Amino acid sequence: MSDPDGAIKNPDGAPEIGFKWLSRENADGGEFLLVLICAYIALVPTLSFVPSLEPYNEKRALQIGVLLAAAAGVLGVGSVRGRWLETFKSLPLTARWGLGGVLGLGILSSVLAPASFYAFLEVGHFFLLFVVAGIVASEVRRAPGRVQQILLGTVVSGGALYTVYFGTGYLSHLAVSGVKLWPNGGTNYVNIRIFNHYQTVTLPLFTGVFLLISKRRWIGKGLAFMLIALWWALILASEVRGTVIAVGIGAAGVGLFFRRQAKTWIVVESAGLLTGLGLYYLLFTADAAPPVTGRLADPDQYSGRLQLWRVCLEMAWINPVFGIGPMHFAWAPYPYVELASPHSALMQWLAEWGLPSTLATVWLAVWGLWRWIRQEASQSAVETSEAVRASLVASVLAGAAHSMVSGLIVAPLSQMLLALVGGWAWGRYRPAEHGDQRTGKGSAIKSHFLLSALLVGSIVVVGSSFKDLATIEERRSAYPAYQERFSPRYWNPGHIGLQELDV
Repeated sequence: MSDPDGAIKNPDGAPEIGFKWLSRENADGGEFLLVLICAYIALVPTLSFVPSLEPYNEKRALQIGVLLAAAAGVLGVGSVRGRWLETFKSLPLTARWGLGGVLGLGILSSVLAPASFYAFLEVGHFFLLFVVAGIVASEVRRAPGRVQQILLGTVVSGGALYTVYFGTGYLSHLAVSGVKLWPNGGTNYVNIRIFNHYQTVTLPLFTGVFLLISKRRWIGKGLAFMLIALWWALILASEVRGTVIAVGIGAAGVGLFFRRQAKTWIVVESAGLLTGLGLYYLLFTADAAPPVTGRLADPDQYSGRLQLWRVCLEMAWINPVFGIGPMHFAWAPYPYVELASPHSALMQWLAEWGLPSTLATVWLAVWGLWRWIRQEASQSAVETSEAVRASLVASVLAGAAHSMVSGLIVAPLSQMLLALVGGWAWGRYRPAEHGDQRTGKGSAIKSHFLLSALLVGSIVVVGSSFKDLATIEERRSAYPAYQERFSPRYWNPGHIGLQELDV
């Protein structure tokens, strides 16, 4: 619904935008966990809390803290655990069996892997990300309007904070000799591509926020549009292709599924791109020197990526059923690959988890996206305006597309963002006719016991990963290549099993 001046509203007439804080009488463990998850996504892109760890390892350490807190909350609060299970059981039976099969194959692959601890670490980490997505989904189902405001407020707050960070750095570059221009100067990222991952998922949501703000609030609307334009300017300055293509795929998906409803969304995104192009020339081309170095615009990076994918196919051929083991593309005693991940979610899963798990995962992703997007595009879609529906669809499609050619499922910030938007989409999906609503006491006890056991195991394994922080420098010096380039996986440096190498 829209008011006369164009602001899109909920069916009850309340504005979509206008961050309403959680009321104390309604808050419980689930809402506090949601706030913790959102705090990570709003603050970590910009602020540094443990600078001594360097940006990548700092973001990972903070992420682990959030994952452990989320798991402990689900484990310790019966009402939160019950809602999580109810949300999971609302999925179609085939989807639940498919997810269980992927988890089971990952556990078997970990048992067979040379470095079982690290394989279990990756499985446990992904399971806790799924738990985070389930927390978001259960809260969206419980209070869709309020949680939508929180999620959009989180994304905008994170973008606004980084805008302040960038502006401060840019003014320092103008005022102080020797201060380098972004992205060669301070970015709060050890590699600018990780910031580009963040942009891929958030940029479509900024467009939704712009459309939700009433025309009468022209200052807020203008600030939201400038945020879109700045994001495009930074994309152009960092010379990233993956984000541009991924957002283009997201926009194409919106146009395909929403058709006439997508016109305004696409027009705003296009206007933001054009304004961002002008802003890019204004901010980054004042000097004769190019805005970025060859490190960021290496013409050989794409041919090198194809070589990584060929290595993945060779690894999958070695053990097509179970793969070489989760995280084991980074296992140094295998034929050494300079990078610790193949920069492709599909190839990584195929090499490490095996063909059956990959087929099941691809089927779940494609089938789930198709069912959910069709629902969002239909007239019977669950409340909320076209702006939010189109923006969320574009964000999910862009993130999925970018993960095929970059390490979104490896980097901690993009992992949390994908869990957030994935959980948001999951919470909005209504497959009630397929869900298992059985309330038998025996079935409920088994479900609670199985979830609790998985949570305990994941907490132990993921919590134990902190021990690697103590040996970061030792591992970095164990192989000279680490002195020359960024090669992350779980930590940076990301290779495991270096002690087995004769160097």
